[in-house]
Amino acid sequence: MACLPHHLHGMTGQFFRIALAAIFTLLLAAPAAAQHLRPHTHHEFTQDYEPSPAIWQVSDEDTTVYLLGTMHALPRGFRWRSAKLNAIIAEADELVVETSRFDPSADVLNVDAKLKARIANRSSTSSRLSAAGRERWIALIARTGFGFDEIDKLPILLGLLTMGMMGEADDQSFEAYGVESVLEQEFLRRESPIIAIEDSGEVMYSLFRLDTAALVDDLDSKLMAWNGKSLMPFFDVGYVERSADDYWRMEHRWAQGILEADFSIGFGDGPIGRAFDYNLLDRRNTSWARWIEMRLQDPGTALVAVGAGHFEGPASLLIKLDDRGLSANRID
Repeated sequence: MACLPHHLHGMTGQFFRIALAAIFTLLLAAPAAAQHLRPHTHHEFTQDYEPSPAIWQVSDEDTTVYLLGTMHALPRGFRWRSAKLNAIIAEADELVVETSRFDPSADVLNVDAKLKARIANRSSTSSRLSAAGRERWIALIARTGFGFDEIDKLPILLGLLTMGMMGEADDQSFEAYGVESVLEQEFLRRESPIIAIEDSGEVMYSLFRLDTAALVDDLDSKLMAWNGKSLMPFFDVGYVERSADDYWRMEHRWAQGILEADFSIGFGDGPIGRAFDYNLLDRRNTSWARWIEMRLQDPGTALVAVGAGHFEGPASLLIKLDDRGLSANRID
């Protein structure tokens, strides 16, 4: 999510960019100043290995579902395709991604109307913070380039997500070079179906319906602990500044099929962090495992390509599949 290190933009960003686009159109002006908040530093990368991203297979007698963890945004020229993956892409009858503008059946929920109603009936975030927390809140929003009132009126989780995604985005990774964008173009060229595995509106609703006192208190505490300078440490408690080839450490590890023991959206283990992790990881992974189980009822071959972070940690998609008695066998 937002303002997190660039690799988290890569793992989680596509869904949020698409979902937030509607919010910008509905309620917000794009943050004109945001692009000038962060110095543009070019980080070179070297790939002295052959790519072999992690791939799993769930299958029965007449159905095969391949699972690929992806990076939604990548730098130009970054290699990620293996011979095994190319063969799977050619074999698959359909592509399944988190959300896609090429799936006409996606996004049934009218999230715009629900968000307008929520905003009309809530007190501003600043009015619920302590006096000192309010000053830090003003400073935080100012650093993103958004207008104060635009963010202050949004439910807390949505406001934080919006600031983060747009406030300090990486300027070397592009969605056009991300895995889903490349795969979508291939499946479009051969006129194969592209399917969204979820309704992005429902996911967004799960965030902005949460606007509790516990979230306000946690935000206040985090604002008071913030140094008032860099946005990164505020949004990611484990943030480490990296440069040169080390800047691309997560992309390299992903392209080599190396899984991390844990994955989190950020914000630590308080109410805000738990809310993000539950709604954006745990809850979605549970839903996706159910979708895969249902997909096995129909013959054919599907390639499911979703953010790499969904395959890591204690609430991963792999664990959710195992909970349903489904074996996801790693094949690369």
